[in-house]
Amino acid sequence: MAYTTVLLQTITEIQGEGLNSPTPLNLYYTVPQGCTAGVQYVRAGSTVGGMLNITLLQNGKVMRYIPVAAGSATHVPLAIVDELQPGTEVSVAVAAEGSGTLILDIGVLEVNTS
Repeated sequence: MAYTTVLLQTITEIQGEGLNSPTPLNLYYTVPQGCTAGVQYVRAGSTVGGMLNITLLQNGKVMRYIPVAAGSATHVPLAIVDELQPGTEVSVAVAAEGSGTLILDIGVLEVNTS
Protein backbone atom coordinates (compact mmCIF):
# COMPACT_ATOMS: atom_id res chain seq x y z
CA MET A 1 0.00 0.00 0.00
CA ALA A 2 1.20 3.49 -0.85
CA TYR A 3 0.59 6.46 1.44
CA THR A 4 0.28 10.11 0.47
CA THR A 5 0.11 13.10 2.79
CA VAL A 6 -2.45 15.72 1.81
CA LEU A 7 -2.27 19.13 3.49
CA LEU A 8 -5.19 21.53 3.72
CA GLN A 9 -3.60 24.88 4.55
CA THR A 10 -4.64 28.52 4.65
CA ILE A 11 -3.84 31.87 6.17
CA THR A 12 -7.06 33.86 6.12
CA GLU A 13 -8.79 36.83 7.68
CA ILE A 14 -11.80 35.94 9.84
CA GLN A 15 -14.79 38.23 10.31
CA GLY A 16 -16.38 36.60 13.34
CA GLU A 17 -20.14 36.70 13.85
CA GLY A 18 -20.25 34.47 16.93
CA LEU A 19 -19.56 30.82 17.68
CA ASN A 20 -22.98 29.77 16.34
CA SER A 21 -22.36 31.30 12.89
CA PRO A 22 -19.75 29.20 11.06
CA THR A 23 -18.42 30.43 7.73
CA PRO A 24 -17.14 27.92 5.16
CA LEU A 25 -13.47 28.22 4.26
CA ASN A 26 -12.32 27.40 0.76
CA LEU A 27 -10.66 24.15 1.93
CA TYR A 28 -11.92 20.91 0.43
CA TYR A 29 -10.58 17.41 -0.03
CA THR A 30 -12.34 14.52 -1.76
CA VAL A 31 -11.05 10.98 -1.20
CA PRO A 32 -10.12 9.60 -4.64
CA GLN A 33 -11.36 6.28 -5.96
CA GLY A 34 -9.05 3.41 -4.98
CA CYS A 35 -8.10 5.14 -1.72
CA THR A 36 -9.21 5.63 1.85
CA ALA A 37 -8.10 8.54 4.00
CA GLY A 38 -8.09 9.88 7.55
CA VAL A 39 -7.56 13.28 9.14
CA GLN A 40 -4.45 12.85 11.31
CA TYR A 41 -4.00 16.27 12.91
CA VAL A 42 -5.18 19.87 13.02
CA ARG A 43 -2.85 22.81 13.78
CA ALA A 44 -4.31 26.27 14.16
CA GLY A 45 -3.12 29.69 15.26
CA SER A 46 -5.36 32.69 15.73
CA THR A 47 -5.06 36.41 16.39
CA VAL A 48 -8.81 36.64 17.05
CA GLY A 49 -9.55 38.40 20.35
CA GLY A 50 -12.19 35.82 21.33
CA MET A 51 -12.53 32.06 21.02
CA LEU A 52 -12.92 30.47 17.62
CA ASN A 53 -14.17 27.07 16.56
CA ILE A 54 -12.93 25.13 13.55
CA THR A 55 -15.45 22.62 12.25
CA LEU A 56 -14.40 19.68 10.07
CA LEU A 57 -17.28 18.48 7.91
CA GLN A 58 -17.70 15.10 6.25
CA ASN A 59 -20.10 15.34 3.30
CA GLY A 60 -21.58 18.47 4.89
CA LYS A 61 -22.10 16.95 8.35
CA VAL A 62 -20.05 17.76 11.45
CA MET A 63 -17.13 15.37 11.93
CA ARG A 64 -15.01 17.28 14.52
CA TYR A 65 -15.00 20.54 16.47
CA ILE A 66 -11.63 22.10 17.30
CA PRO A 67 -11.91 25.05 19.71
CA VAL A 68 -9.06 27.56 19.77
CA ALA A 69 -8.66 29.98 22.68
CA ALA A 70 -8.43 33.72 22.06
CA GLY A 71 -5.14 34.79 20.48
CA SER A 72 -3.52 31.37 20.77
CA ALA A 73 -2.49 28.25 18.87
CA THR A 74 -3.24 24.56 19.18
CA HIS A 75 -2.01 21.24 17.78
CA VAL A 76 -4.50 18.38 17.92
CA PRO A 77 -3.19 14.93 16.97
CA LEU A 78 -6.40 12.94 16.51
CA ALA A 79 -6.43 9.79 18.61
CA ILE A 80 -9.53 8.52 16.83
CA VAL A 81 -9.12 8.63 13.06
CA ASP A 82 -12.25 7.93 11.03
CA GLU A 83 -11.61 5.93 7.86
CA LEU A 84 -12.99 8.02 5.01
CA GLN A 85 -14.22 6.07 1.99
CA PRO A 86 -13.72 6.98 -1.69
CA GLY A 87 -15.89 9.93 -2.74
CA THR A 88 -16.11 11.38 0.78
CA GLU A 89 -15.69 15.16 0.86
CA VAL A 90 -13.98 16.84 3.81
CA SER A 91 -14.53 20.59 4.16
CA VAL A 92 -13.78 23.20 6.81
CA ALA A 93 -15.80 26.00 8.41
CA VAL A 94 -14.87 28.48 11.14
CA ALA A 95 -16.87 30.48 13.67
CA ALA A 96 -15.35 33.19 15.87
CA GLU A 97 -16.18 35.65 18.62
CA GLY A 98 -14.13 38.36 16.92
CA SER A 99 -12.09 39.20 13.87
CA GLY A 100 -8.46 38.46 13.10
CA THR A 101 -6.16 36.09 11.23
CA LEU A 102 -6.41 32.29 11.22
CA ILE A 103 -3.48 30.09 10.25
CA LEU A 104 -4.66 26.54 9.62
CA ASP A 105 -2.84 23.30 8.74
CA ILE A 106 -4.80 20.04 8.50
CA GLY A 107 -2.98 16.79 7.74
CA VAL A 108 -4.78 13.99 5.90
CA LEU A 109 -3.22 10.58 5.27
CA GLU A 110 -4.39 9.04 2.01
CA VAL A 111 -3.96 5.27 1.59
CA ASN A 112 -3.96 3.73 -1.89
CA THR A 113 -5.97 0.52 -1.52
CA SER A 114 -5.91 -0.61 -5.16
